[in-house]
Amino acid sequence: MPPQRGKTPRKNKNGSGSQTEPVEVYCRIRPLDNPDDPVCLKAVNTNTCILTPQENAIARNGQVKELQYQFQYVFDEYTSQKAVYDYVAMPLMEDLIKGKNGLLFTYGITSSGKTYTMTGTPDDQGLMPRCLDVLFNSISGLQAKKYVFKPDRMNGFEIQTDADAMMERQRREILPGLTTPKTPGRGRNHGEFGEHGRMSDPTRVEDIDEGNIYAVFVSYIEIYNNYVYDLLEELPHDPITGYKPPQSKILRTDSNDNMYVMNCVEVEIKSPQEAFEVLYKGQKRRKVAHTALNAESSRSHSIFNIRLVQAPLDANTDMIAQVQDQEKNICVSQLSLVDLAGSERTNRTKNTGERMKEAGNINQSLMVLRNCLELLRENQKTGLGKLVPYRDSKLTHLFKNYFDGDGKVRMVVCVNPKAIEYDETIHVMKFAEMTQEVLVTKSQQVKFEILEAPMIKKPPVIEDYIPMMTYSLGPTFPSLEVLHCRDEYTLDQLSDFLDERNRLKENLMIDFNRKQDQFRAQLVKIEKEYNEMKSRSHESQSVLEKRESYIQKLESRLRSLEKRQDETSRQFKECERERRELESKLQDKNMKIRQEKTEKDRLRSDFRNRLEHNNQQWEKNLQKERNKIENELEGQINEKQHKLNMLRHIVNTETDSDTPTARFRTPAPKARTYTTPGKIMSARSETDMSSVGKNPVPTPRSRTQTATVTSARSMHGLNKVGTPKNTPQYNPRHRRSRSSNAEIWLDHRPPGSVELVFRGHDCTVLQPKLKKKKSVSKLEVKDTKEATKYILTHQDIDSAGELETKLIKGNMLPTAGGGTAVVFNDVETLKQISPGSRKRRSSCPQPTDYDGDWTDVEDRCGIAIEGHSRKRSRGTEKVSRV
Repeated sequence: MPPQRGKTPRKNKNGSGSQTEPVEVYCRIRPLDNPDDPVCLKAVNTNTCILTPQENAIARNGQVKELQYQFQYVFDEYTSQKAVYDYVAMPLMEDLIKGKNGLLFTYGITSSGKTYTMTGTPDDQGLMPRCLDVLFNSISGLQAKKYVFKPDRMNGFEIQTDADAMMERQRREILPGLTTPKTPGRGRNHGEFGEHGRMSDPTRVEDIDEGNIYAVFVSYIEIYNNYVYDLLEELPHDPITGYKPPQSKILRTDSNDNMYVMNCVEVEIKSPQEAFEVLYKGQKRRKVAHTALNAESSRSHSIFNIRLVQAPLDANTDMIAQVQDQEKNICVSQLSLVDLAGSERTNRTKNTGERMKEAGNINQSLMVLRNCLELLRENQKTGLGKLVPYRDSKLTHLFKNYFDGDGKVRMVVCVNPKAIEYDETIHVMKFAEMTQEVLVTKSQQVKFEILEAPMIKKPPVIEDYIPMMTYSLGPTFPSLEVLHCRDEYTLDQLSDFLDERNRLKENLMIDFNRKQDQFRAQLVKIEKEYNEMKSRSHESQSVLEKRESYIQKLESRLRSLEKRQDETSRQFKECERERRELESKLQDKNMKIRQEKTEKDRLRSDFRNRLEHNNQQWEKNLQKERNKIENELEGQINEKQHKLNMLRHIVNTETDSDTPTARFRTPAPKARTYTTPGKIMSARSETDMSSVGKNPVPTPRSRTQTATVTSARSMHGLNKVGTPKNTPQYNPRHRRSRSSNAEIWLDHRPPGSVELVFRGHDCTVLQPKLKKKKSVSKLEVKDTKEATKYILTHQDIDSAGELETKLIKGNMLPTAGGGTAVVFNDVETLKQISPGSRKRRSSCPQPTDYDGDWTDVEDRCGIAIEGHSRKRSRGTEKVSRV
């Protein structure tokens, strides 16, 4: 018979008549290591427990608030492993044998007793070993031969004949030991699950359908750092490097939309001993590590799957019943026992490096599980139909079918009642309370497509064959009792009976020979058919091997594509991370650019304002300098014009020795300004340096300590003019003091100065005439704010013993620092001399002063110009008669 392939029949998940049931949650309290330690959780009864905060935890109203939580059942610290199994796992085993799926997982914080509840110890076994004991106790005597059910690597099974199953057994178990040397093993030690000292559970499930045969397959996987690893996979061994690290597996969906781990090793077991060997092999490969809270803390989620395959037997043969659709003739039920890693906080476990990364992945997967259950509950209450993020974690993605209604779901919440665990325990209790509100579809028992298979007839015992044998040998023996020695009747009857028996014997022998020939012919025919079937089996085997090789090529290609996809995904994530980093850098640079642009705009505006201010200042200074230059040029032009006028007058005037020489007035040279920091120089007239060289004129110092040296032009005073002896005449070239203007003058007269006004009949005013002035004897800062002109009166005795008064004048200019600077530009020298004789000599050269003729015009012009220059060198004096 060719191998038949079958899968688990599709279950009705969304039928109109489907029923729902809540997720059953149980609570188990761990015993304390020290009974004197304070606790935060106590069991009130079999369904209620109370969570009490610590002594220092005060509620908002100032009182300690106790919280009550309801569960399906509450196991206190004195409950045995057997009691936990009877309440939690035994109903799941009954559903497993009836063809229903089940999911049982333990949840809690680290060091709360999850692994102990699931595995236990040899003396007191946990849920996992007891499930295996009860399963084999229940199907004892009803197991199919090994390799009759063969996994098809796509979450289904194939049915093989007994001959194919025998060949499969030889290929897997006998031939490898004869042809290939064994890989160095790691020791065949059963450890804590060995048979020495193990207390097996004698419980069994009643009401087993004896018309079916069963086969048990187990697989053991773990989810570590959100990657799926097979704990039963044979790792390749390298003589140099040793065992290679395991490769992660991927999740797939079969034709019935059931999730499974692709290429996961499924081992068929026939006894609890084999099951414990497989279990211990996977336990040795689990990821455990030492933390501050647990010496052997689970660093991964472990999943132990038990799959029970069953099929009905034919009523007349000891083989699986044949139907048209062989896929519907096999029922596969699965029980997943999940030991979740505990949630933990880094500040308590003191994890660093790899341990911290493991803790982050564990907490992330548990958070995804919580989010999925919350969305399931919200969808069931509101009917919104939001998408549940199963794919965010491998844990929730693998068990998606259970939460969608493909089996019963039960959870055991393990709690550490220590008071220091209150903050984490309250989160566990809230999650458990929320999980109980999630509803899953109640699964129905699977029905096979064939009629109910009758019980197999028991083989008849030897007593059943005795009447048949007696009837086939003929009548019974006659009475053999002889009454006397001549009793011929009895002997004749015995002789006839024996003859009849011989005749029957001969007939039987003839019939036996005939049937023997027929049997031999049938045997030859069967042998011929067997040879034909064997040849066809070899052909099928070759085709199957070709298919297997093709499948292996496809699988290798698929693995390469998956590897390439993983690499592409990794590169994409790396590029995405780099993109985010570059975007953040770009944002930072744009912000800096905006800040710099704003700062530049501010500086540009400030610079523009300062530039405008400086331009205005420069324009003012340039205007002042322009005015100054214009004044100088105008003075030079006036001087040249005056010279020309003098020359014109000299040329046009007749030569007369009695007539006084033409008098003229020369304009004073313009002032020249020098700036010397830190020192103030005195101002002197270019034409009066000889008279004031010995007595320097004191000048005030500005607040800004900026020295301004002014070479001021000397104002012409009253020159000596030749007058008649009788009465003095007015000098027509006399010029008034330049201080007579509308400016505000600051007259600085030191104390003790001599007044220049004399009373009399012919008094003369020798002081300057200032319209607006303010006289001070001591210079103050406030006095310089409103004044625009400055005049300093300095008196001294000259070499002739006469009183000499100098009026030093200047412009008062405000400085940038808020003070006032004085630029000296003029010095007036006032003297009082005795007139002596009333006859005065003209200041101009006389013809008698020169030898030669006084008739040449050119000589007269030269003498006039020389006299004018001598007059400028002598300075300007005001002569008054006292």
